[in-house]
Amino acid sequence: MRLPPECRQRLEALEQATARLAAVNRHHRERTERALRERARAVAAMAGWIAAEQRASRPLSPELASRLANELERGADILVRLSLDREATRLALAEVARGLHLLRGLHNGTPAKPNLIDCQG
Repeated sequence: MRLPPECRQRLEALEQATARLAAVNRHHRERTERALRERARAVAAMAGWIAAEQRASRPLSPELASRLANELERGADILVRLSLDREATRLALAEVARGLHLLRGLHNGTPAKPNLIDCQG
């Protein structure tokens, strides 16, 4: 069963958006956010098409279901990777905050008393 052209276009857009998101350098926040927005639009377009097909009582093809399952799996893998990156970033920021706290403590500490012994005491 061949996919209708509208479905094929939306599915290809979703697959391409997922591929771009998977390939983006995660250290470039703006590019990552752009890729996430692009994929969200592709998911919404695909979901809208599926909803319209369901309202028209047309069944989804097994090919579409299979390809969507692959996209779901790829998306889940990306989500795990992004979650791990977020946690690593959170830990790194906590370490920087601890170091900054230590530096401020050292900088703002009271001056050391001289190690002199007076002769009267």
